[in-house]
Amino acid sequence: MLQQLPEFAGCDVTRSRQPRILSEMDIIVDVGDVYDPGQLRFDHHQRGFFETADGIPGAAKGPDEATGRWKTRLSSSGLVYKHFGRDLIRQLAATDAESTELVWAEVYDRFVECIDAIDNGVEMCAEGIPRFKDCTGLSARVARLNPRWNEACDDEILQHRFEAASAMCGSEFLEVLSDVVESWLPARACVAAAMAAREEVHSSGQVLRLDSGKIPWRSHIFDLERELDLEGHIKFIVYPEEDLFRVRAVPIEGRFFTNRLSLPESWRGLRDDALVQASGIEGSCFAHVNGFIGGNYTLEGALAMADASLRSSLE
Repeated sequence: MLQQLPEFAGCDVTRSRQPRILSEMDIIVDVGDVYDPGQLRFDHHQRGFFETADGIPGAAKGPDEATGRWKTRLSSSGLVYKHFGRDLIRQLAATDAESTELVWAEVYDRFVECIDAIDNGVEMCAEGIPRFKDCTGLSARVARLNPRWNEACDDEILQHRFEAASAMCGSEFLEVLSDVVESWLPARACVAAAMAAREEVHSSGQVLRLDSGKIPWRSHIFDLERELDLEGHIKFIVYPEEDLFRVRAVPIEGRFFTNRLSLPESWRGLRDDALVQASGIEGSCFAHVNGFIGGNYTLEGALAMADASLRSSLE
């Protein structure tokens, strides 16, 4: 999005969380724990952050307090779109002021809000009421291949669009098939092995240790729990990632961000020394503000975080 704008065209992208490196950047997105549009800092991970697409800055602490039309907390994608989206629309579509606002809002509805919601762990439905639209699925993309109401349409055009849709669907089917055979099946074996060894990891059997965070474990846990008559039993997954170990809460089946058991409330949004002090666990380096994931520099520390979370649920 940014690189489509003249002021950022041709800019190099540096991926880092190191403060020294970040201090040298012209614009920072999705890291740094700072939201300051005047300084071109666009992170959303800091504790207490709750900005929406059109709300009064700093006015809300949650969706019930949001002052504008949209109630979804912005991700860094949403922050960039909020501050630069209109300029981008004007550049690409040469729209007037009124049309720019209409297009900006519709694009947020159809595309960006879904990204914001998923990145921030917002369930699509709460109490049965949809909170945002997801127009990015295969069916929606096929529908967009149909001629628009104000486009020419005849048998030749329809045949061309049909062939394009058929090719897209066929390609995605083969991608899914390949993924199931080459990724899903081996991942199931990894999760099954972890399930078998669960009581060696934690005496409760409620913590699994995986050798990699890249293993797609969610659906396998639910399936294997049913097979073992252990539905709802596993609460946390511990795995290495780069130079630390993650402790990840297992979600309720059918949900992605609603957990069976989350990290303690008192840890959430904290990092490094503040988190060590709150948790009493050395090496703790972060706990997500929504409580679904945390990190420690050692395996023992990550397991201690899982253990403390289990014990806190009994208090």
